[in-house]
Amino acid sequence: MVIKWIHRLVTLLLLVLVTALLWLNYPPDTRESDELQRTYKLSDNVWLYMTVNSSGGATVSTRYRYYLSKEIPGKEREIIKQLNTMTPFLEGTGSITDAQVEKDGGVNIAYSGQVFSLRDTVSDLRFTVNP
Repeated sequence: MVIKWIHRLVTLLLLVLVTALLWLNYPPDTRESDELQRTYKLSDNVWLYMTVNSSGGATVSTRYRYYLSKEIPGKEREIIKQLNTMTPFLEGTGSITDAQVEKDGGVNIAYSGQVFSLRDTVSDLRFTVNP
């Protein structure tokens, strides 16, 4: 009888431990608290969207995410929801100082600051990054 109770207790403790480890190791959505900061129309077909996330507190720097896309209609919350389904072409702590669409459809971006991630393609859009 005692062995059955010990077995049940150990099983319950293992279940709680595994559940706690899974919960602690589940990666949070880092873009959950993004806010739309700016929207720029670069051309008739290309828009630049900038989001900011400063939820990291004093020890984590403010993270900016930049997206190139066609115009996303709707209110700010709807735009953020749509952007969260996309991959930003640039993430970092700096800012874009200049963005221009070339005649061939490419987009030139001048950026200043620390870069966390950078993609050189965005669906049908092509752009270059100037140091």
